[in-house]
Amino acid sequence: MKKGLILVAIIVVGLLAVPTAAFAKSSGFAIGAEVASVDFNGWGGRLVFHLPSVPLYFGVGGFIEQGGSALDVTVDYWLLHRGLSGMLDFYLGLGGYLAFGTGNAASFALGARLPIGLQIWPFGSVVEIFLEVAPAWVPVNGNGTDFGLFEVQPAVGFRIWI
Repeated sequence: MKKGLILVAIIVVGLLAVPTAAFAKSSGFAIGAEVASVDFNGWGGRLVFHLPSVPLYFGVGGFIEQGGSALDVTVDYWLLHRGLSGMLDFYLGLGGYLAFGTGNAASFALGARLPIGLQIWPFGSVVEIFLEVAPAWVPVNGNGTDFGLFEVQPAVGFRIWI
């Protein structure tokens, strides 16, 4: 319940900031949330953020999977970011993935990911809504090393640029 209230508060603050922050995206600071999955086996959420003068996008969160749960961290660098049409943008990045699990979930996972996303900017450059799919290569996991292990990490979320 508290998590839901915090999410609503972030959205309301972001919407109130729209008239006064017409060029917020240029500040370089963003905070938001996403609903994400690993291979559609379990769903969870991440706090997502971007820091000024740092060319990386961060995600910190957790998942409930079949037989366990996991905490994870993602760090992505966007190689390409282009406008497609009007308020629609596209990005392609390269990043890393680290997860710690409990129960039947892998106790540890480390890999590389290729985030591919679409962004919609419904309120100018202040509120971003995104849909992302990140194919991931996870050669190190709870079972040791497996150089043939690939995952799909889909996510949908928002960032408020302050």
